[in-house]
Amino acid sequence: MYICVMLTTDQAIEKLVSRRGWYKDSGLKGTTARVYKKRFLENKLELESRIRLLEVCGYRIVRQMRWENRNNSEKIKMDLFRKLRREKAFWYINNSSREISDKVLIEKALMYLDIGDIDTLFTIFPKKMIKDIWKELIVPQGPAYHKVNVLYAFLYFDIAHPERYIRDSLRKRLTSLQ
Repeated sequence: MYICVMLTTDQAIEKLVSRRGWYKDSGLKGTTARVYKKRFLENKLELESRIRLLEVCGYRIVRQMRWENRNNSEKIKMDLFRKLRREKAFWYINNSSREISDKVLIEKALMYLDIGDIDTLFTIFPKKMIKDIWKELIVPQGPAYHKVNVLYAFLYFDIAHPERYIRDSLRKRLTSLQ
């Protein structure tokens, strides 16, 4: 039975450098290893160096860090909303209303905005959420968005055969409606 103990970067390095001769199997020279240890203990070792050191010594990242500034995401949402208003994507909403759901914002951004703006969607929303909305609302629109769907499938969702994926998704949708 294999048990995985997850450690923070600092905990892993602390555990690593506390062992005598910790660097011997890593390919690091003794002098280099002592410099790394000293910098770590002085809190002067950069994060990239910490990660590289752990990888060299046989550790692997189990889960990547993900940081989010809530104020920044709200600012990005408002910026996307303004761009969509300029594109007349919200012709049915009165001017005073600025409250729309994340689902509608993602849908309209995928339909009306350019690649740079869609890239910003991925900074504030999870990839799975965007893919689910794309699959549910954009793909079923068929020929009108076919080329865009192929682009999204290939560029953002790492789908190996976008044409086949879209065709099969449309076919599944049509059979579920019958």
